[in-house]
Amino acid sequence: MGSLILFVCTGNTCRSPMAEALLRQALPPASPWRVASAGLAAFDGCRASEPAVAAVAELGADLREHRSQRVTPQLIQDAAAVIAMTDGHAQQILARFPAARDRLFLMRAFDPDAPVRSDVCDPFSGSLDDYRYCRDLIRKALPGLLRHLAKKTPTDF
Repeated sequence: MGSLILFVCTGNTCRSPMAEALLRQALPPASPWRVASAGLAAFDGCRASEPAVAAVAELGADLREHRSQRVTPQLIQDAAAVIAMTDGHAQQILARFPAARDRLFLMRAFDPDAPVRSDVCDPFSGSLDDYRYCRDLIRKALPGLLRHLAKKTPTDF
C-alpha cells in the first residue's frame, strides 16, 4: 500500500473525478497523499463530463485533463484508502477485492451530518444543478476526510 487515496464510482466521468479534483485542491502542497479516481465500469480514456468540469471549475478546481480509468487490482493494492461513492460501489469493491475491506470507506461517511450509509447520487446526464448538488455532497465530506488523513500517514493503512 502506498500514499494513494482512490475515489471510485461507476464510469469515472462525474462523481469520482469531482472528488479527486476537490481533494487535490484541498490538500496542502507538502501533503504526502496522492489522489486518483477510477470507475467500476469505466471505459479508459474518456473525458470528465462537461457539467462535472463546470461544477468544479466554479470552485477553482480543474478537470479538463481528466481521463477515465477502470478500477484495477493494482490501483486497489496501491491505495491507502478506497473511497466509494455509494454503498453499491462498496459492495462491488468488496466482492472483487476483499483485501480492501479495512481500507474501504463511503464518501459521505466523512460528513457528520449525512445519514449512515448514504450515497453520493449520480448526476450523469442531469443538469448542471444536479452536478452542483453532487459536488456539494462531496465538499461537505471533505473536511472530515482531511481530518482523517491528518491523523494518518501513508504507512498507517
